Amino acid sequence: MKTIFKMLFAITIGLCVVNCSDNSSSSSSGGTINPQYAYITDGNELKIVDVATASSPSFVGSIALNSSYFVSVSPDVAYVAQYDAVEPYLSVINVSNPSNPQVFGNMPKSNTNAFSLISDMFTLNGVAYLTDIYRGLHVLDISNPNVLTSQLNMGGDAMSLTKIQNELFVIDQANGLHSYNISTPGLPAVTSISNSTDVDTSSYSDAPIGQYHSWVETDGIYLYVANTIDKKIKQFDAATLTLINEVSIEGFPSAFAIHNGYAYVTTKASINAPLQTSFDGVRMYDLATLSLFDLQPLNRASGVALNGDYAYVTDSDGLHIYDISSNDFSFQSTLATGYGNYIALGE
Repeated sequence: MKTIFKMLFAITIGLCVVNCSDNSSSSSSGGTINPQYAYITDGNELKIVDVATASSPSFVGSIALNSSYFVSVSPDVAYVAQYDAVEPYLSVINVSNPSNPQVFGNMPKSNTNAFSLISDMFTLNGVAYLTDIYRGLHVLDISNPNVLTSQLNMGGDAMSLTKIQNELFVIDQANGLHSYNISTPGLPAVTSISNSTDVDTSSYSDAPIGQYHSWVETDGIYLYVANTIDKKIKQFDAATLTLINEVSIEGFPSAFAIHNGYAYVTTKASINAPLQTSFDGVRMYDLATLSLFDLQPLNRASGVALNGDYAYVTDSDGLHIYDISSNDFSFQSTLATGYGNYIALGE
């Protein structure tokens, strides 16, 4: 995809009744300081589950969102992406009252604005950085939730992103794994650092909805990529993007997170070639050695989020909560209504 620049396209999305603030770890695989709720998409709704007590999660509320797919959370706000051609592109949900979530407004999907399918999201200081599987990197001004402003659209078809200090690292089809300098918020500047040989930059469709792609996360020092086609976690030097180490995960990643020195990855098979043979479940790897510590088989594992001593994992059978304080998956509870696609944690 050629580089496209779209500057300052304002989209009014309706009245915001509360102020929306930022959460610098707002990706679906991120955490929050004191998680009270899990936010889960399932293709039909955004569901909110009280997870304050790991042994007894409870369903709190939901809102119908056709083809709900990706979710990211900031205080009092959930950003929900719809799948592929289904409108809208992004729904902004007021979750200040979890039992009665309401739509602030929607950003429509439009070819002229190069919006298609969100694959990852990171928010910082009123700016949202989005990767779009078919439309590259988007930068949105979200400081005023009454009006979301598209500041920039650039790069090739983009799969995932993460941040170390002032560097935003992105996987896209134009440059592989590469970086932008974001010292000036909202205006990423392309650097000369890239690795186009060791990272799978393709996306792969699933059914009835879903998309497989590689994920990038960081422990603050190194970069780690859950690579799709060769079923590996790969470790990279953040300064040079040189491949340092790798380990097999025996499956195709559906979600990826790093927490307290460990990597957590959910994997599953697709009904479509070439991703038809895969471990189905969640795995834990020690980042120091890239060695497998534990695994838990599941049924179409789709999402993972971490906080404190707990891992929150979604699959077709529900939301599963594990105590990970001993560096293994110690089962705590399952909530059947918590099944879904992606999961994010919030207060």
